[in-house]
Amino acid sequence: MVARPKNSRGGSSVLAVGAHPDDVEAGCFGTLLRHRDNGDKVHVVITTKGGLPHRPWKTVLSELKKAQAMLGVEYQLLDNPEGYYAMNWKTVGELDKIIKDTKADTIYTVWHGDSHQDHQTTFKNVLAACRSKQASNLYCFELPDYSYRSQQPFNPRKFVDISDYIDQKIKAVAMYDSYFNEDHLEAIRGLARHRGGASGVKYAEAFEIVFEMWK
Repeated sequence: MVARPKNSRGGSSVLAVGAHPDDVEAGCFGTLLRHRDNGDKVHVVITTKGGLPHRPWKTVLSELKKAQAMLGVEYQLLDNPEGYYAMNWKTVGELDKIIKDTKADTIYTVWHGDSHQDHQTTFKNVLAACRSKQASNLYCFELPDYSYRSQQPFNPRKFVDISDYIDQKIKAVAMYDSYFNEDHLEAIRGLARHRGGASGVKYAEAFEIVFEMWK
């Protein structure tokens, strides 16, 4: 089990990139809380915005504000359309700038094998923005709703003990009650228990390692 990035001794700069509000909470919120309490600087970016007929953006934004208050970090929202997110000079360039401005050495983002098109594109844009080699660590998190309808298996190799943070994670996810119901919350808690059992703790978040460097 790895509790934190190898180059983190407190004071690291951590960037979490989700495609939509609620991705980060469901995928790596416990880890971000650990980073915060470790003294690391935490940044969160959401690459798309825009509501759906059954889930207006005004509602989602209100939920996001409640969740970000729990982390104590203001999320940065990029102006790209939900469902139509693309990979081009603009979308890669804006992430280039964020990585440079935040001096991020560790990045968490959605998994490349995920079944949602916005998640796949977000990963591709993050990976392209990492070509500058500013970041030393890139990890992908799993999302129960989308990570298992895939032609390839999620391959976890990094585990973070979130036993002290699981209740806060579930509370943050529950803020998005226009989407998540009790079944979702049970699945997210169950996945954390499963990953904890695999790594020798009670609850854990698991990540696929894209690259990792100990400086």
